[in-house]
Amino acid sequence: MTLFALLCLTLCVAAFGPQRLILPLVSASFLVAVLIYFHHATDALPLSF
Repeated sequence: MTLFALLCLTLCVAAFGPQRLILPLVSASFLVAVLIYFHHATDALPLSF
């Protein structure tokens, strides 16, 4: 939910807000997306064969 809200805020600022905020918000969105990916990619899978 945090990533979705951050991306929505980034899109709104890109459309209507000041341009100096776009790069930090895009960078923060990318960083959060990468952190969420690594959080889920490093989870151990409980496989039972």
